[in-house]
Amino acid sequence: MGKVLIIPGVSVSVVKEVLPQQLAPSGVLGLIGFTGAAAGTQRASSWGRVRELCGDVTALSLPEARQAIDNGVSELVIVSLASDGLTAGATLLGGDSKPALKLKTRAGGTWANNLDVVVAVRKVNNLDVIDLAVKRRGTDDVVEQVRGVAADKVKLKEALDGLGVVALDGAVDALPVATTTAVPLTGGKDAPLAAWQAAIDLLKEEADVDMVLAAVQDFTTPATVTAIYSSVISHCNNLSGDAKGRIGFGQVGPQWTTSVATDAVSNLVSDRFVLTAPHGLVGAVAGLVGNLPYYQSPTFKAISGVPPIARGLKVDDQTALLRANIVPVATERGRGTIVVRGLTTDGDQISVRRVADRAVRTMKMIGDLFIGRLNNSDGRGALKQKLIEALLQMQKEGAIVPSTDGKSPAFTVEVYSSQEDFAKGIVRVDMAVRPVRAIDYIYATVLVQV
Repeated sequence: MGKVLIIPGVSVSVVKEVLPQQLAPSGVLGLIGFTGAAAGTQRASSWGRVRELCGDVTALSLPEARQAIDNGVSELVIVSLASDGLTAGATLLGGDSKPALKLKTRAGGTWANNLDVVVAVRKVNNLDVIDLAVKRRGTDDVVEQVRGVAADKVKLKEALDGLGVVALDGAVDALPVATTTAVPLTGGKDAPLAAWQAAIDLLKEEADVDMVLAAVQDFTTPATVTAIYSSVISHCNNLSGDAKGRIGFGQVGPQWTTSVATDAVSNLVSDRFVLTAPHGLVGAVAGLVGNLPYYQSPTFKAISGVPPIARGLKVDDQTALLRANIVPVATERGRGTIVVRGLTTDGDQISVRRVADRAVRTMKMIGDLFIGRLNNSDGRGALKQKLIEALLQMQKEGAIVPSTDGKSPAFTVEVYSSQEDFAKGIVRVDMAVRPVRAIDYIYATVLVQV
């Protein structure tokens, strides 16, 4: 209220209009897995930042991070699992066939169980030098190496301390001798179910996350994988009740047959979960979804930054997977590697769920601004107008649309309070939206005229 006047004049009061802030960008991926960082949460929107925060080993222990970034995800919220007791290791022997030094990976998980350590000793200017390389088993593909290290325990320790994938596990007791056969890294383990659940719970505090991916590594027991993915679904469902709706992503195991995948997905039916096949591409699919506008379907969209699919899906496999509501990824001539159809495990389109979640987040954001301002019809009317304004913008973007016959609008909004509600401090909002749907099928009739 303006100043009370005694002398005739003008008193002006300024009322600030309620202005909703902009919603956080869609496509923020909560990614859970092993990294070189201590257990906890980090944010990154570029691969350089991921390496800075989580170490070079993340490229191997959490390949989904690079895939998601290469496909344009808005931002990564990385939850690092504790690696204690879950890392792979190797023991190198000295000249007396006793342990000279031990190596361990800088991140836990089964990813390192297919790596070998090779040691060579050679002469340079009549002095012994040591070459040590970490290679992929059965190949000449070098993951990392040190070359030409003087045969000295202190210098060898300094060189090994600079590696990003493996690290010394203890002291250098002796100099290792050349290995006649590669020494395997063994003993890497995936995290137990309780650790996954605790890590998933950390994402509760990240309000802008709208996608969740648990980067499971051990798929030998489908029941365990299903339990982890079920925890993701529970997390997404619980957060949706707090207007923080999100979609979970998972993938089939590398050796799973179509029947095994179908059995697994029968326990993962949800409008908030996406299961992809074949194995190894889920990070790219999540990145693609995060890069697209929230109202666009990933169907027939190409992914990038992935190697050639070693075990391609035949047409019969794609059909069987789609019938089970599993998202197939296939290589099509002239199109590249594409998502055949983007749908959740209950058979609905991913984009429909994302549009609905966006509308809920919009309602929550605007509603919060009006708490304490709704005790009269003017306040309730202002809330309705702000909601209409936001939904009109969604309609303009093409996220929500009228019915095909034009008889039903793209949205409706009602704001009201009964006398009993008013006494309890309650205002009710009834809002209906009609999300746009991707047209996945074209049925054509060709008339051949003579």
